[in-house]
Amino acid sequence: MSINQKKNKCLVCASNNLSSIFRNTNQPIYNLNYLQSREEALNSEFSEVCFMQCNECGFLFNLTYKQLSYEVEYDASRGNSEIFNKYLIDVANKLFKSVKGNISKIVEVGAGDCQFSEELSTNMPDVEFSCYDPSWELSEKNGRINKIAGLYENQKECPDLIIARHVMEHQSDVNGFVESISKEDPEYIFIEVPCSSYVLKDNNYHYFSNEHCSYLDFLSLNILMNNNGYFAKFQEHVFNEENVIALYKKKLINENAIDDSFSNWKYKLLNKINKNDIIWGAAGKGVMMINILGLDYKYIPVVVDANANLSEKFFPITGNKIIHPSHLKKYMTENNKIIAMNELYVEEIKQELLKLEINANVIFIGDL
Repeated sequence: MSINQKKNKCLVCASNNLSSIFRNTNQPIYNLNYLQSREEALNSEFSEVCFMQCNECGFLFNLTYKQLSYEVEYDASRGNSEIFNKYLIDVANKLFKSVKGNISKIVEVGAGDCQFSEELSTNMPDVEFSCYDPSWELSEKNGRINKIAGLYENQKECPDLIIARHVMEHQSDVNGFVESISKEDPEYIFIEVPCSSYVLKDNNYHYFSNEHCSYLDFLSLNILMNNNGYFAKFQEHVFNEENVIALYKKKLINENAIDDSFSNWKYKLLNKINKNDIIWGAAGKGVMMINILGLDYKYIPVVVDANANLSEKFFPITGNKIIHPSHLKKYMTENNKIIAMNELYVEEIKQELLKLEINANVIFIGDL
């Protein structure tokens, strides 16, 4: 079956519950192919863009994607920004801490200027690095990093870790891409992609382009990787929540299916809980739920509880502040919702909000 034939259903979860969310008939084929003259620029090729959303897993894809060649003059470097450089260092350090001691060879695909592998290599002096990118003219060795001009296809590198940063959004067949990089059976796969929920937030229509034809988030990415034999070791929203980073580990043959069930439950909830939503219920279940989901105080600043003895105290590890309902009003906005930890208390919470003259949507966490 061709990719075009498959596009009447989601390429991640196979659902046919799709919605059209964006269409434009006059967009450049390449985002980052800068032309040498105005005449050449004005006559450059354009394409139609038609983005669909899977209503089950949240995957976004361009139905009218036009195949690209990255052998054109192409510049995606951002190393001239101090903010971006600090961000890159932070991401590299997160990855290093998660895999250190277990790695002897790393392959980065779509490596661009190799800045990420170069940063990672400073902490991993005994690790061999191979970086692939089709936009390079020549292959060369740069210190300990082998730079190979071309796609990573049937290379037989046998790496312990494959890195694909900002590559999957360029893949019209995301499942085929993951199948291809997992053929060599790496222990780990590290992925960074633009976040689909960020793209949809505040009508960020400028993110929709022919070149970026696929957008994923926790749930869709997790389903995709689970289907290809990998489970999430960690996932995190980064860069002001614009991107998702995720480290996946190969499943053991006899690994219990509970890993998939737990991961899917976790990332489905994370897709439904928005920044600054209010959790109501600071008892043990609330503490465990917030820790399991990794919702620290930067994402969920406060948790409400009627027990005055808990007021102004903080959750362990995640640092969320506990407040009494009487202090809730100043934390409410037009967009945040209240998530009740216990279904039995939903009506009681609604009555308390009426007394406080707070108009808010209250929903039991199990109904998200």
